[in-house]
Amino acid sequence: MNGDSASGVRAVVTRNRVAVGVVLAALCLGLAVLWLFVVPAKAGTTTGVQEAAIRYGHPACWALLATASVLFAVRAPRRSVHVVVRSALAAYVIFVVATVV
Repeated sequence: MNGDSASGVRAVVTRNRVAVGVVLAALCLGLAVLWLFVVPAKAGTTTGVQEAAIRYGHPACWALLATASVLFAVRAPRRSVHVVVRSALAAYVIFVVATVV
């Protein structure tokens, strides 16, 4: 072994791509559903776009991560996976900004 554990993990994930993608997608979907019901208290004190961002931004992020996991599992083009992951990041940033403001 060359001591590079990251390449070892990458090899295992690549070999088990479908299983890893499905398990991650299931976990992400579970978290998306959870965050639909567990809403920060601030959502009740805001209205409009800010309320929607607080209420649905976090679940949207997890749903997008689930989508990215499925795309990874089915060997979708890397660019597609990256676009979905960046969209998840954007949803999370919007959620955080709406929560802090």
